[in-house]
Amino acid sequence: MLRNELKMWIILTAIPLLVACTQNRFPNLVIAEEGMVNTCHYLDTISETADPGKAITNYKYYKYSDGELKVLERADRMGATHLVWLYNHAVGSSGSAYRCDE
Repeated sequence: MLRNELKMWIILTAIPLLVACTQNRFPNLVIAEEGMVNTCHYLDTISETADPGKAITNYKYYKYSDGELKVLERADRMGATHLVWLYNHAVGSSGSAYRCDE
């Protein structure tokens, strides 16, 4: 009986945790090209550097680099709907944030 209760508790705990860990952290933000934002309102250019203490070896295997994640978070906080990357490297990233009414 205790074993079945333990299994049920693990399943009921694991499902909400797995659902909470989604792949898309920024669902309202679209990565765009210049031509896609012609009719949009320009908000700001966002530039961030990566954490200098963080090792950047084999960074290509990570979903986001540190600088890229900071730019995406700032664009999302300012209410941007589109982001046009100016550059995106392991040591830093920059992009222009836009809000589109579409």
